[in-house]
Amino acid sequence: MAIVSLVDQTIELLEYQGSDRPSVPAKPFDPGFAHLALVVDDIDALLVRIAAYGWKAQGIPQPIASGARAGTRVIYAVGPDGATIEFMQPPASVQDL
Repeated sequence: MAIVSLVDQTIELLEYQGSDRPSVPAKPFDPGFAHLALVVDDIDALLVRIAAYGWKAQGIPQPIASGARAGTRVIYAVGPDGATIEFMQPPASVQDL
């Protein structure tokens, strides 16, 4: 894993090792599946906005239960061309309350 930050943007790069390549199309949560994950301020408003352009949310935003990103709401969306993007909304900080 590598995290690259440049000009107030952060990209997380993952490379899975020791996994066999699947013979069927991968799902977004399968090791080796390539997708972008973007951090957003308001995931619900974003889903409404992208739906107008043919993007389909894959369910409803789910909170991460534990670990460094606990409380972050995440969801995958699939575009009209089949591209997948993961959206992540970090929990509100104490300062935001």
